[in-house]
Amino acid sequence: MFISLNLTSTTNALFISQAKIKTSIEAGPGFDYSTLSFTNASYDSNEIYAYIQNVGPGDMTLNSTYYVYYSPNGNPVGPHGETGELVFCEGVIPKMAANGAPIKITYTPLKKGFYMFVAFQNHEKLIGNELLIEGSPVTVSKKINVNK
Repeated sequence: MFISLNLTSTTNALFISQAKIKTSIEAGPGFDYSTLSFTNASYDSNEIYAYIQNVGPGDMTLNSTYYVYYSPNGNPVGPHGETGELVFCEGVIPKMAANGAPIKITYTPLKKGFYMFVAFQNHEKLIGNELLIEGSPVTVSKKINVNK
């Protein structure tokens, strides 16, 4: 006689996978003791321009940016940081030494009205008569009248 046994067994496998995630947080440079300030702003027959200088006691450790705001009549940037139409937001202010020579920044306006340059500071808290725009301290040029 033949006996047929059918043995079944269950095999369980347990796979444990551990992923090691390497995280690094880089803190940006702290306040570099630079302070940007406009020294002059005007319009010639083709473009508006402003001169900006680092008047702070420290060199800039990073480039900064500048915007140009427009208003057909009135202030493109108000005394509490309210803004008109943003017409340019790609300007780069290169790193400047403390109390170095001013640099010229420019924009070619497309229509009549008033314009202002806005330069973003490399620090997080307001100093002096700075304004907050987009949550960052800025300095603004004087209002430039374009009568094309």
